[in-house]
Amino acid sequence: MTTVAPTNTPPRPAARPLAGRILPLIGVVLLGVSLRHAVTGISPLLAAVNADLALGTAGSTVLGMLPTIAFGIAGFITPTIIRRVGLAQVAVLAMALGALGTVVRVFADGPVVFLVFGAIALFGMGMGNVAGPPLVKRYFPDRQGTMMSVLVLMMQGGATIPAMLAVPVANVAGWRVAVGAWALLMIFAAMPWLATIVNDRGDHAEQAITAHPAPTSFGISKLIRNPVSIGAALFYGMAALNTYAMLAWMPTIFASLGMSRGQAATMYGIYTFLTLPMALISPIIADKLKNPFPFGALLSVVAAIGYMGIIFAPLSTAALWTFVAGIGGGAFPFAMTMFNRRTRTTQGSAAVTGFGMGCGYAFGTVGPLLGGLLSSLTGGWSVPLIVFSLTSIPMVIGAILLTRNWTFEDLGTVPAQKV
Repeated sequence: MTTVAPTNTPPRPAARPLAGRILPLIGVVLLGVSLRHAVTGISPLLAAVNADLALGTAGSTVLGMLPTIAFGIAGFITPTIIRRVGLAQVAVLAMALGALGTVVRVFADGPVVFLVFGAIALFGMGMGNVAGPPLVKRYFPDRQGTMMSVLVLMMQGGATIPAMLAVPVANVAGWRVAVGAWALLMIFAAMPWLATIVNDRGDHAEQAITAHPAPTSFGISKLIRNPVSIGAALFYGMAALNTYAMLAWMPTIFASLGMSRGQAATMYGIYTFLTLPMALISPIIADKLKNPFPFGALLSVVAAIGYMGIIFAPLSTAALWTFVAGIGGGAFPFAMTMFNRRTRTTQGSAAVTGFGMGCGYAFGTVGPLLGGLLSSLTGGWSVPLIVFSLTSIPMVIGAILLTRNWTFEDLGTVPAQKV
């Protein structure tokens, strides 16, 4: 007998003062700013690292692939760890692993130790990626849009600041200090969550904040057949595939079209800059809209529109089309907000977030490889950009599933629903 899925989402909690939630607020800020330094703080120093550790081409390639691989593995594993040890506890563990890997890797005298402990640091950061949305859902259920904006903005800041400071600090103190000093930030980021764990044990905050009990686990069989988690994987995955491909190849694409090195760098700067304003507005829009699908659909197609403009419009209009494509950077914070809106519980949020990010970073790893392969086979970038444009189709499907007025915990599997 088929069943009809519930089509109502949980009522929104009434707003309440932030007093009493200062520790989680500080924790969200410090967590967000701690989750990207091992990615962006290394690239400007790669020549110095290579000179000291002899990474070589193979080691440098592995280093470039580690973030998406580590984040993807963490996405699949972290929900289970959250279920077993607790949400705030995972935030502490994430920061501890990140700090450990960050410190040990800078004492390496060869590429193997550097890469292994770099992977440990990145895995810790990947755990923090997954823990972020459920932490917002648990401690700020009345301010989810605002706090998701804070979290994502801090993540963007945590990506930008290490990249800006890497070379100046290395010039003064060496690359090992420039890389390793960020472990101190991660240690500080763990402190509010340690204090929160103590407070939670004292006042049973989990029962007070979480209105709906959840099953102890959400297995892979549910995740691969549930419309919400499928939508999360499709939407986040296609966004990651496109974004990481463009981060790897956009300057090369514009150089192949006849731009100078400086002009190509300007286009790249436009594309990456847009992540900041989109990080600010996307969670708020997603949280406020009664029907967020139109916004999700817009974020799904803007990259394709931008790519078509880059291919077919005059080169003099490239900045416009790059700007349009860059708006798609809002897909990540939009998705993270929907992970919370389409779940009733912190356990559900962790499961959907982990599955969406795990699949997403797997696609993110494929994106640069696919772009490079297609370019080599065709001798240009038109075919790769057309192929990337076509990914807007599964992304729109993902947006439909992720934004419908239903919740992950209430749904069965796809065949059991009258969709």
